[in-house]
Amino acid sequence: MLSPSNLGDPELLALANKILADSGFDIRQYKERPLKRRLAVRMRSCQVSSYEEYSRKLKDDPGEYAKLLDTLTINVTKFYRNAETYLAVFGKVLPIILEESQNRPVQIWSAGCSSGEEPYSLAIMWREFSQARGLSKECSIYATDIDAQILEKARAGIYPRSSMDEIPQKLIGKYFENRGDKYHLSQQIKDMVQFEKLDLFSRYPYREVDLIFCRNVLIYFSRQTQEDIFYKFAEALRANGFLVLGKVENMFGQMKDTFVSFDIKERIYRTVK
Repeated sequence: MLSPSNLGDPELLALANKILADSGFDIRQYKERPLKRRLAVRMRSCQVSSYEEYSRKLKDDPGEYAKLLDTLTINVTKFYRNAETYLAVFGKVLPIILEESQNRPVQIWSAGCSSGEEPYSLAIMWREFSQARGLSKECSIYATDIDAQILEKARAGIYPRSSMDEIPQKLIGKYFENRGDKYHLSQQIKDMVQFEKLDLFSRYPYREVDLIFCRNVLIYFSRQTQEDIFYKFAEALRANGFLVLGKVENMFGQMKDTFVSFDIKERIYRTVK
């Protein structure tokens, strides 16, 4: 169960409680220093200097919530970001999942999917993996984020050139249509991904998942909150399921009894059940 709060500043906690009551978004689980930095961005923009003033701003201008959420959930991503991680999953993880899945469909979850580049990259990766083996095996890809606006952008599947910097050129030609300065993802890949609004602090609707990608999300949360989320990931995964973290994220403490390292360089772990 999540701790009530990670925040020591009573004025900040009061603001966090208001945000939770109004929007359902629990910023109390963030690390205090990065949370204050991000709140300061919005407070400067609103020309207020205290959390109490900003609370009044949120009350008077409900539209500020969307701007705040966008600031708190930094959406920086690309197709095949850290491509070596995808290569490791393609070459070492997917063959194991394929062998162990037998006749059942494969399930993959992109937790904290932002504007969709990661889950769509996973869909492309699975299609390339299946085609290389002459398979037509079903794969369900779930993509979740707390930001409803960014999910709408993800569903559209239209991206700028900057999102394509790391994906292999041959895959761009195969799965995208270039229209002016935008890249439109093919419908066959879009159809593989199911987007849903989900807070990582809530109950997860997924069970028996083969692979979870959750990269560069947990670093903003306290150690206790990270541990709580790891436990919930373990419950969502199949026995010996895989979890992929960001390059600066690590398993720690008692979590090492729940997950074992599969590829430490690429931050790939397996559940122990």
